[in-house]
Amino acid sequence: MASLYLVRHGQASFGADNYDVLSDLGVQQCHLLGQWWKERGLAPDRVFCGPMRRHRQSLDAFCAGLDREFASASLHGIAEFDHENVLEVYHPEFSDKAAILRFLADTPRPRQAFHEIFTAAIARWHDGRHDGEYNESWPVFRQRVLAAFAELRQNSGDAIVFTSGGVISVIVQAILGLDDARCFALNAITINSSVTRILYRQEEASLHSFNNTAHLDVHNDSALVTYR
Repeated sequence: MASLYLVRHGQASFGADNYDVLSDLGVQQCHLLGQWWKERGLAPDRVFCGPMRRHRQSLDAFCAGLDREFASASLHGIAEFDHENVLEVYHPEFSDKAAILRFLADTPRPRQAFHEIFTAAIARWHDGRHDGEYNESWPVFRQRVLAAFAELRQNSGDAIVFTSGGVISVIVQAILGLDDARCFALNAITINSSVTRILYRQEEASLHSFNNTAHLDVHNDSALVTYR
C-alpha cells in the first residue's frame, strides 16, 4: 500500500491582521520536518498543496529543510473551511478584525477565551440547522474534502499533502467512522506541522498514525508545539 502524508501547516499568525501567514516559529516547524525526512532518506513521489498562503509557505519551508525542490500540484479541495465566516456568523462583532484584536488585548487569557467562542461557533456550524447562513456549510465542506481525498488516491505512490487541521480531521473521521463532535475534537488537538499518515489503495484507506510530531519531539523543546 502507498502512503498519504497529511501535513498540517506550521503555526500561522494568530492575533495578527492576516492570519494566513506563517509565524517565524511556523516556518521553523516545517523546516524541521524537512530535515527529519532528509535524515531518514525519505522523499515523496507526489506533492500537493492547499491554496492558502500558509499551505504554500509550509511546503516551501519543508523543501528548504529537505534541501530539495519538488513540482507540486495545488488542490482546491484541501482548502480549509472559512473559519472567519464561521466565527462572524456566530459572533457578528468579529466581522471587524479590529474588534478581534481589541478582544484579545483586553482579555486576561485571550487564547482560552477565543477557543471557547470558536468552539461554540463550530458547534453551531456543525448542527445542521443554520446551513444557509454560511458561505460554505459543514456538509458541503465535508463533501469537498472527501472528493479531494478520493482524487488523491487515484494514482499510486507516496504523496505528501500540505493542508489544514479541518481537512485532516474530515479524512480521519471518514476512515474511522467518527461523529461530527469527535471530528472537531481531532481538529482542536492537531499540532502545527504534525503528520497524519494514511495507507491506501484506490478503493481502500486505513489510518496508520495521527498527529505525529517526532520531528519536533526529538528537540525536547515544548515551545515548538503549537495548536493554532
